[in-house]
Amino acid sequence: MIYLASESPRRRRLLKEAGWVFRIVKSRYSERPFAHSSPARWVCDHAAGKALSAAARLKSGLILAADTIVFDRGEVIGKPKGLKDAFRILGSLQGRWHCVYTGVALVWVREGRIRRKRVFSERTKVHIRAMTPQDMRRYFKRIDPLDKAGAYAIQQKRGSVVDGCIGSFSNAVGLPMERLERLLSR
Repeated sequence: MIYLASESPRRRRLLKEAGWVFRIVKSRYSERPFAHSSPARWVCDHAAGKALSAAARLKSGLILAADTIVFDRGEVIGKPKGLKDAFRILGSLQGRWHCVYTGVALVWVREGRIRRKRVFSERTKVHIRAMTPQDMRRYFKRIDPLDKAGAYAIQQKRGSVVDGCIGSFSNAVGLPMERLERLLSR
């Protein structure tokens, strides 16, 4: 059985679209900033923390956990703290390229013990088109920027603010499906 240690609707949708059967398991892991950590290490450490926390509650199965951040000009950008923060974040990203990192942790549990663990990260470059404040207001009426790192939804088709993506699109949504499926098919 596969257990997803995430409540992200985007991750659930990606897995369902790929035909995976899974159950949600809650992780009690509490995210915290890691001083002097690279973005790839940051997301891997958080993903592993979530997976290990969930693994402690299961007898057997495969736990999948992930963490996604936006990284721009040396700064980790998470979810906005409010609408004003969302305007600030999207305003700073617009008209430029930035990176989206997702860390993925896979933990195999059997008989209540961790038998194997695999952690990796994926990076995608994303370009946000230039926008006016009015454009941003209209955009925020279509999506909820408060539950998205970087205050935007790359998967939004109509009225998207993204006009370029280099790398895994699904990674920028929240789970690098291509790499994950290759890994699990072995």
